[in-house]
Amino acid sequence: QQVDVYADAAWIYPAKDEEVMVLHTLVISPKYARRGFGESFARFYEDYARQQKCSVLRIDTNERNQRARAMYRKLGYRESDMIPCLFNGMEGIHLMMLEKKL
Repeated sequence: QQVDVYADAAWIYPAKDEEVMVLHTLVISPKYARRGFGESFARFYEDYARQQKCSVLRIDTNERNQRARAMYRKLGYRESDMIPCLFNGMEGIHLMMLEKKL
């Protein structure tokens, strides 16, 4: 389900809500970094979206999270927009909005 801040993003791929699969808060412990868990989970997410007949994938990450942004680029996601938001009560957070068309 797309959260309210997603309505403000300049998405590359227009889609109805029922065509969009959103991944919220993919976190891999630094203890397990560089073992392929992030990529494996992203593949699971994409397969699940296909099963649900969703053609557009959307993800957000903190603009400062360069490791996640690089992984998503490697997996074919495009950075669509950067949105300022209030995140868990914290001001000054900018979310990089990413998407991929299946």
